[in-house]
Amino acid sequence: MDESNLLHDVRYMRDVVARSQRPEINRFWPVTLSWGCVITAGYLICGLLARAGQFAPLRWIWPVLIFAIALPLNWYLVRRIRIRIEHGGVRPSFRRELALCWCGITAIGFLWTAALVFSKALISSHWYILCFIWASLYFIGYIVNGVLISTEWLWAAAVLLLSIIVIYLAGPAFSWLLGLWMGGTMIFAGLMGRHKEHRLVTEI
Repeated sequence: MDESNLLHDVRYMRDVVARSQRPEINRFWPVTLSWGCVITAGYLICGLLARAGQFAPLRWIWPVLIFAIALPLNWYLVRRIRIRIEHGGVRPSFRRELALCWCGITAIGFLWTAALVFSKALISSHWYILCFIWASLYFIGYIVNGVLISTEWLWAAAVLLLSIIVIYLAGPAFSWLLGLWMGGTMIFAGLMGRHKEHRLVTEI
């Protein structure tokens, strides 16, 4: 039998087995960890600038972080991880349903943000609603990630939900912690994914 055909059959069988089993590890945990660090840094920078009374640079913080840092880093890490997965004999697949989910979550979040900005609700005493809107959308995305990627996202979703409840009970004065902690939950999920992958390698 031709060696190339044999390799193709082995990869196909591994793909079938991998798709038929519940995901156990998230090999893309470096991507999760990088996004968590970027989001946390963004909230910290915005908070420090707002505390110092420098509001003019705030409009540029997130575009610079996302388009100049997060997206190039995301592309680099995904490319490296896909190459490593291919070397293991499995063809990495693009999860279209997952991408559509997060595109929808992001679009809804921006629409809610735009609605609050144009209604001037962010200037009033109800600005903290924005943190709870984004946290709720993140929670839905975490549940989807837990089903399609790996189970540590379900733990991150539980932590985020508990944080939403605690901060809601604490009052609006503490709502800025929720924005900061959204990045923290992604770091938490990334570190859990790293731990699970390293444990699997050790067991093997």
